[in-house]
Amino acid sequence: MSISKRAFIKKKKIINGWIHIDSIASAKIMAEAGFDSITIDLQHGMFSFEKCRDIIQIIEKYKIFPIVRVPSNDIGIINKVLDTGAFGVICPLINNKIDVEKFTNACFYPPKGNRSFGPTLVNIDHDNYFDKSNKELLSISMIETRESVNCLQDILENKNLDMIYVGPYDLSISYGFMPDKVFIEKKMLKTYKQILKSAKNFNKKTAIHCSGTDTANYFLKMGFDMVTISTDLNLLKTALTKELEKIK
Repeated sequence: MSISKRAFIKKKKIINGWIHIDSIASAKIMAEAGFDSITIDLQHGMFSFEKCRDIIQIIEKYKIFPIVRVPSNDIGIINKVLDTGAFGVICPLINNKIDVEKFTNACFYPPKGNRSFGPTLVNIDHDNYFDKSNKELLSISMIETRESVNCLQDILENKNLDMIYVGPYDLSISYGFMPDKVFIEKKMLKTYKQILKSAKNFNKKTAIHCSGTDTANYFLKMGFDMVTISTDLNLLKTALTKELEKIK
């Protein structure tokens, strides 16, 4: 039922949801909300792989592109989330050519990569999974360090990489700025724009993590293809704070 990779990347404006909360009920609310894609965050989310697996099974029932951010550039966990039903993988800390090659190799079956065969759950829900998987999987590298910016051309040259995802918080910290400056510091705004321009030159899709609809709209207007409005945890906190302010 989930949307195909081709239909997904053809969208002019991709709105991505982000799951941190260890809750099936919360995941269902996110799935019903109307996001184009939802990312389950195994790096900073407060849940195990088993809960990630269960949430993927929920998202699979909706017309949503299912993505997982893995905790590290490790073929074991990358293969595991793909076998469970993720069709997009975001990998953190991709700093150079070697890192991105290791990541994309883990995403795809030979001869495109070195992914091990064993599509346990995903093979149940998708006919001819092996035949289609190399064309249907979306590989996404995070750009979140000064080294990754310095080596951006080497990263973008990887022919099996589909998208880059700017992590503005870690990236800004690596440049010496506090987390509350990531969307107002001129140097960082200029850096995001330069990253976007480089990605466009290589015909790569670009995404960025945002702190709300205002920043999301700002980056969509700049030319980013995909924005994450915020996390489910932050959206819940914001909504509760606003409602309580109205009644106090």
